[in-house]
Amino acid sequence: MSRLAMLIIAPAFCYLLIALPVEHSTVAKAGQASGQDPRTVQINVQEKINALSSPDTHARASAACYIAESGAKPEAAIPHLIRMLGDDTPLDSVECGENRSWRGKFGKGSATSPGEEAAKALMSIGKPAVEPLIGVVKSSDWRVRKNATWALGPIDDERTVDPVIASLGDGDWRVREVAAWGLGLKKDPRVVDPLINALRESNGQVREKAAWALGLQGNRNSVEPLNAALSDSEPQVRERAAWALGLKGDARSVGPLVGALKDSESQVREQAAWALGLKGNRNSVEPLVESLRDQNPQVREKAAWALGLRGDGRALDALKDAMKDENLEVRRKASWALGLLMHRGGGPDGDEGLGTDDESGGQNGPAQKRRRRSSSN
Repeated sequence: MSRLAMLIIAPAFCYLLIALPVEHSTVAKAGQASGQDPRTVQINVQEKINALSSPDTHARASAACYIAESGAKPEAAIPHLIRMLGDDTPLDSVECGENRSWRGKFGKGSATSPGEEAAKALMSIGKPAVEPLIGVVKSSDWRVRKNATWALGPIDDERTVDPVIASLGDGDWRVREVAAWGLGLKKDPRVVDPLINALRESNGQVREKAAWALGLQGNRNSVEPLNAALSDSEPQVRERAAWALGLKGDARSVGPLVGALKDSESQVREQAAWALGLKGNRNSVEPLVESLRDQNPQVREKAAWALGLRGDGRALDALKDAMKDENLEVRRKASWALGLLMHRGGGPDGDEGLGTDDESGGQNGPAQKRRRRSSSN
């Protein structure tokens, strides 16, 4: 994957905030890094392990979150955490120590639960937790299956791949959703076909996660299925498919993405413009010019950005007109795009976009930094 693609997908890992603690130092190293006596850290961790059996719901969830965030990997906590996986008592937030808190399984501010906090701690512990998690991933309780599958997703261990693939066929859509998400994190070619099949499943949230996961997989076999997903009945699936196709950079997706510029939902049109900015060709220039007149300012902004990367002189007049747009961000992007065109002399470009340093970011935006390429004179 190119450096540009890595920079583009980095913000998309807002989904992956829960995956960050997978690899940590030992308890002693964690104590040294924080300036604490390692013996004190060990005592604190043992206190948290004891608190996993507390009758107080917040205390249990907080203890699990502390273990996840502390950098420790206490294997003694695993049996207690496994027993917590089915506890779905809703909690608005939990304290994790050191003025940190955790809100929601994807960091969205939604409610969390002791079961989700236990899953996060098991992710943090990593490989030692794999077999115990596999042991409960077929539990009769869907809550246990969901949290166990979720925990297995970010752990880099080949033993986790087959159980998560199997969970993609679970009878509960909530389990299938986290399974699709987890397969996106696996570097294993076996995950591609099950994810392609999941694009046709009945639940829209599962299809959305499957499209997202396929975007992270380098395999090109998913391009045509993702093209088809641009016609999905759910707008969030179409949006995620456009995002995934932008990362694929396959010429087969240009026509379908151009068609998505006419989608009834503005977020899909915006994502399609973003994708065409990254991986479009000359055929995408005129449709993007037309998108500069879209009723939604975010779509116009992304169209201006995309035309800047395309570097095609056919967009010059339209970008000048966009400098008068009522929206400040559209004007800024049009100015930025015109600067690139002028840098190139305003001539038509070929099939590749022009790299630059762009101020945009976020899951739906262009990369924060891209190397500027000047044309030969």
